[in-house]
Amino acid sequence: MNLTPHGRISTMESIPTSLIKSLNDLGLSNYDARVYAALVLYDNAEAKEIIDFLSISKPSVYEALDHLADMGLAVKRISKPARYSAISPEMAINLLMDKHRDAGEQALAALITLEKKKVRTDKEDALWTIYGDANIEYKIRDLFGKAKRQISCMIGERYLKFIEKVKIRDVSLKLIVISDDEALQGKLLALFPGKNADVHVISPAQFSVPPPFAPPEFVEITKLMNFENTLELIIDDEELLMIPPFISSSVSVLNTRNKGAILQTKMFSQLNWNRFIDGGEMPFPPPPAPKKKRS
Repeated sequence: MNLTPHGRISTMESIPTSLIKSLNDLGLSNYDARVYAALVLYDNAEAKEIIDFLSISKPSVYEALDHLADMGLAVKRISKPARYSAISPEMAINLLMDKHRDAGEQALAALITLEKKKVRTDKEDALWTIYGDANIEYKIRDLFGKAKRQISCMIGERYLKFIEKVKIRDVSLKLIVISDDEALQGKLLALFPGKNADVHVISPAQFSVPPPFAPPEFVEITKLMNFENTLELIIDDEELLMIPPFISSSVSVLNTRNKGAILQTKMFSQLNWNRFIDGGEMPFPPPPAPKKKRS
């Protein structure tokens, strides 16, 4: 810490930029954060000392001091000239956290009310693309959490960490996890207990076996796929989240409320369920052989 000949701190190096950013995140402006940090450094100080130390304008310092006093983060001592001191950092952080918590609870209640009045638009039928693991994780957890009647999901093991700690309602859950880990079945049953959960583990190799009436190109198609990338998630027959099983260095998700896309995906999901879980055949007859033309 650098001091002047009078023993005063002379540089902002004593106040880390990271501290100012953290105080910003807790709701303080740049000036409020810098003035509060300066007051913590001083046992008590006049406005002029803070102005000299921070090298910011007199009006900005006085405005910050008044704001800090109104918030209860600083105490103004009646004297001429007036002197200011900061409340303890522990008390200040608790005060700011309580303020954020109260604001968050009020905002959540108001937003839930707005969500119930949601205006439906034609754009809900569009296909939206979501990028980035953090955004994908949030969307998966969001859909699992808000399902009210049923969840139908086929998911690669790589995404399992996104739903391990998610809380879901007592809804019908049909879940297929694509993995070579045979012990995963027991773990999944523990994660999703209850009579409404129908959970299974299918190996990627099983998906490579051609289904009945598969086209001749099926073997070549499977070489271009990584089934562990698969994600098909439908909630309440109202919203779809899908990641195709393609080989790719980056992952993007298709998200839609389009009824046609949902019903088509649901149909193919049911075909897979019938094939891998129920052990049945494809529920449609083979296509008729093309008629030979008479020469």
